[in-house]
Amino acid sequence: MLLILMVCGILTGCGEDKVTISEINLEKENDNVKSFIENIENDEKGTKTGIYIYNYSKNQRYLYLNQDFSDHGRGFGDIDIKTDENSINIYLNDISISEGEADTYKLYKINYKGDYEYLKVFKNGEETHFGGIGV
Repeated sequence: MLLILMVCGILTGCGEDKVTISEINLEKENDNVKSFIENIENDEKGTKTGIYIYNYSKNQRYLYLNQDFSDHGRGFGDIDIKTDENSINIYLNDISISEGEADTYKLYKINYKGDYEYLKVFKNGEETHFGGIGV
């Protein structure tokens, strides 16, 4: 019986994702996140990548994408997240959209377990940088 419980525990532990990402609604988030985003939108001297990260806690980040992320006629596309030994890699894509179809922003919550030394971001397969980082 003990052996069965150990095997189930190992399989359950191995099946858990170390990193999860989910799209969320800004209106439902706490004031710290809202304040960070408000500061970004009021700052006119940003680097204009449109990609921002907010370090909320040891194992939780918020990824914010605004209109500067995409060129005219393009919108927010797929997002994927992968890890290696010491990095969390975020892969973002933009897509072609019709007029009037564009979202003004996307907000994601990233939860992870473990310690990672690097957080990297890629747009359409090429490594880029965050336009701002908040804590």
